[in-house]
Amino acid sequence: MSLTKYTNRLVPRHDFDVLAGRMNRIFGDAAPANVVQGSGWLPNASVQEFDNELVLSVELPGVGEDSLDIALENNVLTISGEKRAEHETGSEGKYHLLERTFGAFRRVFRLPGTVRADAITAELENGLLTVRLPKAEEARARKIEVGRRA
Repeated sequence: MSLTKYTNRLVPRHDFDVLAGRMNRIFGDAAPANVVQGSGWLPNASVQEFDNELVLSVELPGVGEDSLDIALENNVLTISGEKRAEHETGSEGKYHLLERTFGAFRRVFRLPGTVRADAITAELENGLLTVRLPKAEEARARKIEVGRRA
């Protein structure tokens, strides 16, 4: 039996990810700080805003806490690490299809100046990294009452 790789030509996301990785290797640090950077693969991320905080979620399946680095400098949050390959060369079985990605990654996010850097927390659970970015008191939404002049 012959295995044929299925490719969905309507959504060629993998092709764009490969192209983006090649461009990042060519231009290196020439890209602005808020652009996705990486050499092996790019984990998906989402950012939600709530009244009191921003919540950044990054999908990191197969990445352990020991191979993850989170740094904040000048309101730029950098998440980097490495997803190591689980397969060994020279093992008895051979791969007919291997779509999983491995290698180093780096995501860079420019944060607003209203984030309290001293209160940022991060948690990795079931392959999902959740970074909580509390807002400073002056950045939180509040209701302003309209009064009458006396």
